[in-house]
Amino acid sequence: MADIGVGAVSSYLSEAGWSRSDQTWNGAAIWSNGQEEVLVPPRDGLGDSAARLKDLLRALESFENRPAGEIARDIAYPLLDTASYRTPVIGQPEGFIPLESGLGALQGLHDLFRIAAETVLRSPFGTPVADLLSGLHLGTTTSQQFSVTLLVPLGEESSPAEPPPGRRVLVELYEAAFAVRRAVAAGPTGIDSLPDSLSPDFCTALSTLGTSDESFELGFRWARGIASPQPDQVLGFPPGSGSLIGELSDQLRGSGLARVAAPGLPDLSGPVTITGRLETLNDNETGSDRWRVKVRGTLRSAGRPGTRRVLWVRLPGQDSYDVALAAHRNHQRVEITGLWTDTAPNSVRIIADPDGLRVVGDNP
Repeated sequence: MADIGVGAVSSYLSEAGWSRSDQTWNGAAIWSNGQEEVLVPPRDGLGDSAARLKDLLRALESFENRPAGEIARDIAYPLLDTASYRTPVIGQPEGFIPLESGLGALQGLHDLFRIAAETVLRSPFGTPVADLLSGLHLGTTTSQQFSVTLLVPLGEESSPAEPPPGRRVLVELYEAAFAVRRAVAAGPTGIDSLPDSLSPDFCTALSTLGTSDESFELGFRWARGIASPQPDQVLGFPPGSGSLIGELSDQLRGSGLARVAAPGLPDLSGPVTITGRLETLNDNETGSDRWRVKVRGTLRSAGRPGTRRVLWVRLPGQDSYDVALAAHRNHQRVEITGLWTDTAPNSVRIIADPDGLRVVGDNP
């Protein structure tokens, strides 16, 4: 179990919605979540501090319905996101799974992170991707379930508007896995809902987690040190998903929908509209490069069918940027109308009209 101190515990409780009372009990601070109370020692190094912290962790274990060791880890390491994988163990000696199944699942998890990192960091397997993968920490448990936990260091923030690389990679993995689960549930037409950026290799890696077509789960827990607009999530894949995801991978390879390499820009001019979700916002207040947003969605122009794209859009000003920021935080889709450009700096492809941004609803 991770070593934790009084300061880290107090910070964790505050960020988890607990409030410190003005009163104390035998010198210990009283913290309350409105229904329950816990005691925190006044400082580290007292004779009973360790015992009191263990009591506190046992109480939190009951309140949060998760192991005390996991809670202690979150307290001690506030800048580690967590990804987890679980699948039932059936017909095996307790605590064991077939070697090939375990190796296949670990390779699949490695490939999922590698593909997500290559997508986010815009780099083939090289130093940035290798550094991120080498920083992952693996923990495993087996009983009635085979369970793997990966700790994901967040890394350095590049700008206030953009999360650090580790967070962006894990969000990419989560969103891609969510899109695949939705596509599998939709049946034969589900492939049409997949983003163009999702590669068949990602589906192949994900399919290996559904060993022998058993059900499996992917869990995502975001580090408390940097706020996430997404809540903690567990994506459940029902029995049979492994085969269905494998079929989806084959369909993607045959259909040409996947963008293994960056696609060429369409030959466009004049008014265009892109409808989708906001991935990144950039407002460089100290220079001329202001009010840019990256949109993943469907690009439309007169006389052409819609195509899936990820494009930078220049907004007209602060008011539009504030609307976009709120839509991003609330997971809402937007529609932006403007003029296509091949000459704007920093990869901007659409110059939005003065009133060209509108919110069109929650992301599906």
